[in-house]
Amino acid sequence: MQEKFKNKLPDELQGIVMEELLQNPFMGINITDGEGRVLFLNEAHHRITGHNPEQYLGHTMQEIKDKGMISESATMIALELKKAVLINQIASKDNTFQVKAIPIYNDNGEIIFVINYLIDVSDLVNLRETLQQIQSSHEQLKDEFEILRKELNNKGLLVFCSEAMKNVVECAYKVAESDVTVLITGPSGSGKEHIANMIQARSKRKDAPFIRINCAAIPESLLESELFGYEAGAFTGGLAKGRKGLIESADGGTLLLDEIGELPMTLQSKLLRVLQDHKVRRVGGNKDIKVDFRLIASTNANIKEMIAEKQFREDLYYRLNVIEIRIPGLEHRRDDIPLLINYFLKIFNLQHGMNKYMSDEAMTYLSKSDYPGNVRELRNIVERTMILSRDDEIQLSDAYEAFGMYIDKTNKNNFNFNSNLLPNVSLKDMIEEYEKHILSEYMNIYGSGTKIAKKLKTDQSTISRKLTKYNIKPKNHN
Repeated sequence: MQEKFKNKLPDELQGIVMEELLQNPFMGINITDGEGRVLFLNEAHHRITGHNPEQYLGHTMQEIKDKGMISESATMIALELKKAVLINQIASKDNTFQVKAIPIYNDNGEIIFVINYLIDVSDLVNLRETLQQIQSSHEQLKDEFEILRKELNNKGLLVFCSEAMKNVVECAYKVAESDVTVLITGPSGSGKEHIANMIQARSKRKDAPFIRINCAAIPESLLESELFGYEAGAFTGGLAKGRKGLIESADGGTLLLDEIGELPMTLQSKLLRVLQDHKVRRVGGNKDIKVDFRLIASTNANIKEMIAEKQFREDLYYRLNVIEIRIPGLEHRRDDIPLLINYFLKIFNLQHGMNKYMSDEAMTYLSKSDYPGNVRELRNIVERTMILSRDDEIQLSDAYEAFGMYIDKTNKNNFNFNSNLLPNVSLKDMIEEYEKHILSEYMNIYGSGTKIAKKLKTDQSTISRKLTKYNIKPKNHN
């Protein structure tokens, strides 16, 4: 039978524990006899009361009270009431402390000692303030951690104050509650993926898979098998057991087709059948697989123009465009720019261990500048400005320097190139660097080689060759 343990301090520890308690630096201790005569004071008692031990030892607490050294005696009250008491005691004009007096009885029920515990009220106030500061710091750290977590998960916060974005978010909240198909449109970098994340996070499928596909980032030769999957032996180099596609993986959840305008016409018709029949057939397969998913599509292209040019199926467009949410570019919501700048300052200060802030002149300059790449370009500019700035306060000159290799927004046909960034290099290297920069910027803005070739009035093969040479690839366009 298991021995029943008693809640009793071992004899060999009693002396040690008692000594630690009596010499507690934060709690004053005053022990009297059954008549209230002081027998013992610890060092903290002197600190809390401001009185020397000689003024107490051998005297009764009543005598000490009568001398005006204290306003009230917890000891004498405990002796009179024959029970523990807690009072506020004043030793001087600026010295108030709490006293708890606990009587100790003998076997006959007579009080033989009174133990008084003193706690400085100012200590309690300081402790409360410290706890509040810790709690405040904890909440701030939680907020900063959440911001960083969302940034690292590529789900950053949607920061806005403009009426235009308030309308966008209000619409997103409404459509999130249903399973309706949503088409999110807007210029590159405006925040389309953030809106898609918001819809998914508030939908009834929020705990189910959320599969994202950038139609512009996957080569056309691989896109069909990525989307629809393939059966064993469908093509050379495939997995022996085959593989289910991303549409199948979204079963029960949400499918986001980013840059839907880049989807080839052959796959548009196949996607249309999936949306109509709620079934998918793998490449090389002869069996339809039922799928249930909510579709969100996004694009920075003008789908109606693409339909007119026979580059996009009209019937698929109407399947996608049950609800359209159009996100305006930054030029149509300039009120958001200062808010976004401060948000990115906070993000990059946390990420890079900095403590930088904008001067009024730099903030005004960046707030009034144009950003064809929208929020993504603004984010890049803010980070670049922070890295290049020499002091914690970011000056106007730092903002100018950050724009050194960006498009001159006052003349879309000219580029500002900061030669100081590339000292002592050959003309050939400078031209290549300039060319690489232009293509990188256009890729950020337009998202595909086809559009870049059209904008630069160059054949697509030349652009494709140079994109490969400089290893420039499309990014996720929000």
